[in-house]
Amino acid sequence: MTFYIFGLLKPRLKGGKKGGETEGAARAPSAAVGARKPRQFMRSKYIDSGEVKTIRAELSDEAWLPLWVALETGLRVGDVVKLRRENLKADGLHYKAQKTRKNGVARISDRLRKALAVRRGKWFFPSPYKAGKHITRQCVWARVKRACERGQLPPEGISPHSMRKAFAVELYREKGVRAVQEALQHANCATTEIYSFADWSTGENAELPLKRKDLQLVVKLVLEALGDVSAEKRPSKKRAPAKREGGED
Repeated sequence: MTFYIFGLLKPRLKGGKKGGETEGAARAPSAAVGARKPRQFMRSKYIDSGEVKTIRAELSDEAWLPLWVALETGLRVGDVVKLRRENLKADGLHYKAQKTRKNGVARISDRLRKALAVRRGKWFFPSPYKAGKHITRQCVWARVKRACERGQLPPEGISPHSMRKAFAVELYREKGVRAVQEALQHANCATTEIYSFADWSTGENAELPLKRKDLQLVVKLVLEALGDVSAEKRPSKKRAPAKREGGED
């Protein structure tokens, strides 16, 4: 049943900006230097706890740290790499999301706090190549790909943004979709719903029973998907605009 539900939702999940966030999408490199081709995007997927452990085992403490921050906070990797020592406060990591321009505070565990507190310098994640600069998103992305290769994980769809989806799924299980929407700073709840059910859409938890709190959200998604399908099958009928007196509104 769950596979059928998400089969209906597939066109929405694969859409561009209208179907959800494009954050975490990595542009595929061109086949030849200078070749002009339409931009292609790889959408990041949810990874379960076993896959997270495999990636962690293949990375050094230094390489794992920014991914650990993303996993605990749900921050986009572009925001993680720009974190400074001054962002670490008593109540958590203070940040300003580059995409939404909104300020936020992400709570972290004591273990992560200790790991960040011993860092020295301006940035938590300084570049090993450029003095005074932080590492880039591409650097973190390359580390994840290498870890997948070493750990024999299929690399397709796995990226630093997968940590954000793993965070969303766990938070949804604990506190519900509204908590996820607030933590991820989503303006549209429909985007949050896709993140909250990321594990179901990829099939890992397809056999788990639905919880009562899930039911309303699942029904809403199904009805919307069925409505989209019905709309595609029905020929559109154009109606002549009604005549109004007194001019236009």
